[in-house]
Amino acid sequence: MNGFLKAEQIIERVKKESDSFQFKSKMQVIDQSVATTKMGNPYIIVSMRDITDTLRNLRRWLNDEKQLEIQQKIFEIGNILEIECEFDKKYSSITVRDAKILTPSEYDIEDYVASPRINKNELIEYLFETISNIRNDKIKELLEEIFNNDDIKSRYIECPSSISKHHNYKHGNLEHSVNMIKLFKTLEDSYNRNTNLDNDLIYAGIILHDLGKIFEYSIYNGVPAIIPGSNLYGHPILGVELVSKFMKRINKFPNDLKNKVRHLILSHHSKKEWGSVVEPQFPEAEFLHYLDMVDSRYKLKD
Repeated sequence: MNGFLKAEQIIERVKKESDSFQFKSKMQVIDQSVATTKMGNPYIIVSMRDITDTLRNLRRWLNDEKQLEIQQKIFEIGNILEIECEFDKKYSSITVRDAKILTPSEYDIEDYVASPRINKNELIEYLFETISNIRNDKIKELLEEIFNNDDIKSRYIECPSSISKHHNYKHGNLEHSVNMIKLFKTLEDSYNRNTNLDNDLIYAGIILHDLGKIFEYSIYNGVPAIIPGSNLYGHPILGVELVSKFMKRINKFPNDLKNKVRHLILSHHSKKEWGSVVEPQFPEAEFLHYLDMVDSRYKLKD
C-alpha cells in the first residue's frame, strides 16, 4: 500500500477494480453503531469522511466485548483516524484492519470539515440586539437572565440544530434562530407592526424554542452527535425545564405569560407525529411553527 487515499479516490477504485484491494487513508468518524455476528461476536459499523466524500458501512470485526470497548473509543464520532482497510470485491464491503487516533498536530481539520460561511459575531450581535429591543419587561428580563449564564450562552452559540436534517454544524442553531428572527422582522416591518399578534411573545418563542438542544446535541471536530440520554425527553421538554427554572427567579413573573412561553416551546413542532408534545393552541404558537418550518426547510439536507 503506497500513500494515503482520499475518499473520492477509494470510491472510484471500488467502481473500477475487478479484484479486491488494500488501502490506507486518513478519515473522520461521523457515525458508529454496534452489531453482532451469527456467532455472537460484536463488530462496529462506521461511516467516515474527508472533504472529498464519505465512505459508509465500513466494518471493524472484533472477538469480544473487551475489544469492543477499546475500539468504540477509537471510533468515537469526530475522531480523525489513520486506517488500514481491505475492499472485498466479492462482498462489495470494506473491512478496517487497523486504526489509530491522530492528534490535532497530525491533521488539518479543514481537510475533513467544510466550514459554513457563518459570521458568528454578527449572529450574536443580532440576537442580543433583538433581546434589548423587546418591549415586554418580563420577557426581556427572562431572556437576559438566561443568557447571563455563561455556560448556557456558550452552548447556545456553539450548538448545531440537528445531526443531519438542517443547520447541522457549529453555530447552526444560532443561525437558525437568528434567521427566524429576521423572517419575522421582515413581516413586522412590512405591516408596520400592525397585527393582533403578540410580537414580543413570538420573539421569545423564536429564541427559546430550541434552547433544549444545548442538552441534546454536542459537536466535536465539526461533527454533531446526540448527547447520551437526551433522547429520553427531547429538546422541547429539556428546554421547558430549563426556562421554568429561570422563571422562578423572576419576581412576579405572570402566570399567564409563563404558560404561554412554555406552550410555545412544547408545541413548536405542531403535530404530535412530528415530535410535538402538544399542538399549538393560540395564534403565536402556530405562527412560531410556521417560521420554524420555513427556515428549517430552506436549509433541509437531502
